[in-house]
Amino acid sequence: MQEQNEKMLKEAATSVDLGSKAGDYSVEKGVFQPSKETRKGVHFPEYWRKKKLNRSLVADLEKTANSEPYAQDEHGEYRLGKFLHSCAIVVVGVVDNLWTLEIHSENPIGLPMIQEIRYKYLPDNLMMAMLFLPRKERTSAKTVVLYQIPGNLKDAGIEEAEG
Repeated sequence: MQEQNEKMLKEAATSVDLGSKAGDYSVEKGVFQPSKETRKGVHFPEYWRKKKLNRSLVADLEKTANSEPYAQDEHGEYRLGKFLHSCAIVVVGVVDNLWTLEIHSENPIGLPMIQEIRYKYLPDNLMMAMLFLPRKERTSAKTVVLYQIPGNLKDAGIEEAEG
C-alpha cells in the first residue's frame, strides 16, 4: 500500500514549479500547471497550484468534477472519482454497494483531516471505519482508507453516550 501511495503521488506531481509559469496554465510533454483559476469545475487547493501535475490526473479530476452526482443529502452532492483536498489526493468509490474513500498525501494524515474529508466527500448517513492492518502489512501514515460498514450504530447495539 505504501508503494501504491508513493506511485500515485509521483504520477500526480511530476515536479515542483519554481514560479516561472505560476500565473497561467501550461501543458508541456503531458504536464499541467494549474493557476489560481479553476479548470472545468476542478478546484486546485493552494498546495497543488505550486505543482506540475500529470495530464492524466487532471483529466481524471475534470471527469469527476463534471460527472453526475452519485448520491445527495441535505449536506450536498457526492461524486465518485478523484479530488484534490489540501495536500492530499482523495479517491471516492463504491465497491459491492459500499462506499470507500482513500486519502493519499505526501504528509502524515491526522484525525482532523480524515474527519474533514469524510464529511466533505461522503454522504452523512454512512458508518465508516478505518482498518488497521497487521504490523507486517500496515501502510504508512501518509495513506488512509475508509470503508463503509453496513448498518448503523443502533443496529450494532451501540448507543451514543449522553452528556
